[in-house]
Amino acid sequence: MQDFKELTAVWCDNLKEIYSEREARNILLFALEDVFEFNRSALLVSSEINLSENQAEQLNEIADRLKTGEPYQYIVGFTYFDDLKITVAPGVLIPRPETEELVVWIDESIQHRGNQRMEDWCTGSGCIALALKNRNKGSEVSAYDISEEALEISKRNAEELNLEVLFSRKDALNPFAEEKVDVIVSNPPYIPWKEKKEMHQNVTEFEPDLALFVPNDDPLLFYRSIANYASKTLSEEGLLFFELHENYASETKEMVEQIGFSSVEIKTDLQGKQRMLKAQWKL
Repeated sequence: MQDFKELTAVWCDNLKEIYSEREARNILLFALEDVFEFNRSALLVSSEINLSENQAEQLNEIADRLKTGEPYQYIVGFTYFDDLKITVAPGVLIPRPETEELVVWIDESIQHRGNQRMEDWCTGSGCIALALKNRNKGSEVSAYDISEEALEISKRNAEELNLEVLFSRKDALNPFAEEKVDVIVSNPPYIPWKEKKEMHQNVTEFEPDLALFVPNDDPLLFYRSIANYASKTLSEEGLLFFELHENYASETKEMVEQIGFSSVEIKTDLQGKQRMLKAQWKL
């Protein structure tokens, strides 16, 4: 048996150059629950923990990798998104909480519409498409990415979750319409390269540049391409959703309106940042 408070103190001290004490403690709890199947609630009230020698070695290995800046989700190989266990690896972005908020907004917006045909562009791990399919079993969901590595991961997630989503390779900067759809959503690359130096190393050194960055002189590059595509592809009163760069929310709204969308709405996330957009297409 080992004193849990002592274990936590050593762990937090070991990671103090990368994480705050609160962050480090939360990661320890996740690791003990996710990797070793300890009960989190029991850990929070326990003074002792029974770690085997092998488990202690594994925990030290996780700490060593965390100290390099490697994200916890890549180390364990998965994360949770909208109550789904999603496989992640360095070829895809790690899903964020604000993206879950976007999924909830989409789901709320279509509940009165019946089954929908939906497309998710720049799908990455497939988290948005899979969450929408899980929430709307009768709807038809397709998802696209230019990265073969991302598509391998997204298809694996669909298989493991037993959710029928059609994943295929398409370029969001050269999209082509095949048939009308009801909902188009995208969380595309939207961070100008000039902002890279301000970002945490566990993002810039481990998560894929392809899914993150856009040219400094054209931050709306993907938004514009997908919005133009949506104007040709959405059915009457079809909906377009974007996850936004908070600094370009107003510009994105103006661009979408200029293309011809109506009822354009920007929504803040739980942190109060302008991170989501919804727009309606009327023929």
